[in-house]
Amino acid sequence: MRSWSTLITLCCAAFALGFRTQIGKMLWLPEEIPAQSCREALDLGLDYTDSIPTPPTTPDILPFPKALEIEPPKKLPRISLIGNTIHPTHFMPAQLGLQPLEGYPEDLVKIGQVMRRADAGERVRITFFGASHTAGDFWTGHIRRVLQARYGDVGHGFIMPVAMAKGSRGSDINLCSNGNWMRDYVGKEDGWNDDYFGLGMTVSSDDPTHFAWLETTHQNPIGRQFSTAHIFTLGSFGGGSLLAQVDRSSPLLLSTQKEEPQLLHTKLVVPDRGHRLTLSPSGDGMVRLLGLSIERDGPGILVDSIGIRGRQAFTWLRWNEFLLRDMLSTLNPDIIVLAYGTNEANDSDYTMERYSEDLRAVLQKMKSVHPNEACILVGPSDRGHEESEKHFSVWERTQLVADVQRNIAPEFGCAFWDWQQATGGVGSMITWNHTSPKLSSPDLIHFTPQGYQVSADLFVQALDDVALHYQRKPNKKRFRWNQK
Repeated sequence: MRSWSTLITLCCAAFALGFRTQIGKMLWLPEEIPAQSCREALDLGLDYTDSIPTPPTTPDILPFPKALEIEPPKKLPRISLIGNTIHPTHFMPAQLGLQPLEGYPEDLVKIGQVMRRADAGERVRITFFGASHTAGDFWTGHIRRVLQARYGDVGHGFIMPVAMAKGSRGSDINLCSNGNWMRDYVGKEDGWNDDYFGLGMTVSSDDPTHFAWLETTHQNPIGRQFSTAHIFTLGSFGGGSLLAQVDRSSPLLLSTQKEEPQLLHTKLVVPDRGHRLTLSPSGDGMVRLLGLSIERDGPGILVDSIGIRGRQAFTWLRWNEFLLRDMLSTLNPDIIVLAYGTNEANDSDYTMERYSEDLRAVLQKMKSVHPNEACILVGPSDRGHEESEKHFSVWERTQLVADVQRNIAPEFGCAFWDWQQATGGVGSMITWNHTSPKLSSPDLIHFTPQGYQVSADLFVQALDDVALHYQRKPNKKRFRWNQK
């Protein structure tokens, strides 16, 4: 098969940060992608003999997602909080007002400046970290759709090509992987037992029959093309090689053999259209993949969704600081959003005093590795519990966790957004389970796709509010947590 690829290794400014960047430029590729479907590849193995034409590119005018039509509940069950009956009233999406970002004016100005830069035609990036709400990419996926329809589609952003757990997915991108890739993150019992997690997670394999691919969408208006793929791997002693194949071109061989653990960053530049990027171990040693970022040039907003089901914010304290710093310096987000709290609220043994200590340590680490970005803490969403068929109770620790975040966020220059209050306050998760269509799932912890869409619209309203109303930074000194 003809090779259309040229690999160029560059020493650049990133070298001073302790990691190496290599750039592969694919100057020409035929306008085709592999015809093989995911199901065929899982059943028969990879076979890229046949091709189909590259799907159509992104429309010139991107449509906004359709507004939802939600019918109110015909009847609500009894809802109680700490034994007291409550009567939620304003919980329907049409009734919900603005839930603003909270914080010092100068911190809200920084967020507003980022959004105004996007409106002025600049390229900006918002990076979300969290647990299952983020891992499913329904909430963040809708935020991406809205902001890219408004400002420009500049790619999906960060993605793991192998699902980390059931429910992990990406919106407006097609993923397929086979085999028993080793998944690792903080708390994984059969992981590597080290701290080389990158942005919180890795997948590893030395089996050349394993593969993982990502492919642009064929019909969705968002996500139809990319022009740059950033591949992040862990360089280590004895590390194997990774095969990276764009469409049906000859694969590039990316070695991960290094004397000391370090980030390896490969940037593939390709024609701006639809592609399939396939990754496989070559079989000469273990390869640890830290993730990908799929991007396009031009103005717009990148929205990264980096989440692992069941995790808490304190897991940041176990991530290798140098890898975290180097990966964040490559992505270079303008706003970092930490959307944790649901699992902290679930852990009844986790005291608010200990949570406060851990959260301060997490934010201190975040600011030490990437100090200049704006930041937002998103509180836990409401949560319910079915006591009986006609009686539901509200999880009381949700408000406690939210209050800790509200109080600590300003110490580190971050804003706070109260997800529970945004959706109607205490008991809203229960009321949302009685709308038509349902906005919350049966577990009364997560939302349905429609519920995530409503939540995303509410968060975007908060971003728009600071862009409109916070434009001048006040000249006032504030207490800030001592940064190293």
